[in-house]
Amino acid sequence: MFSLTVSKTALCGLGKTAPFPVESTLSRFRNEYEDHIHKKTCTAGECQSLRKIFIIPEKCFGCGICLDVCPVDAIVQQDTVLEGKNKAYYVIDLTKCIKCMGCIDKCKFDAIKQEA
Repeated sequence: MFSLTVSKTALCGLGKTAPFPVESTLSRFRNEYEDHIHKKTCTAGECQSLRKIFIIPEKCFGCGICLDVCPVDAIVQQDTVLEGKNKAYYVIDLTKCIKCMGCIDKCKFDAIKQEA
């Protein structure tokens, strides 16, 4: 194990103990490490790059507030037929989204959600 090599060959006390925090979290939270690596998910919902932000079409009223706060123009308008009526709503282009969550904070209709 690499951490064993580091702790055995380090020349100072700090180097000898450097691997301990990583070993400790690996022993207690191995499943979370594996989820990050294999499933590309974050159970705690803290990893910004793994967040999935989406708009629920049925809740979106097309007001455009989210457009105004998106710094990278990742929100685009879609037209669809919902419940027999033409309706405009927005979707998030995940290739552009930087997951700043500004749109979630500003949506008055609770139409934008985050999935960890």
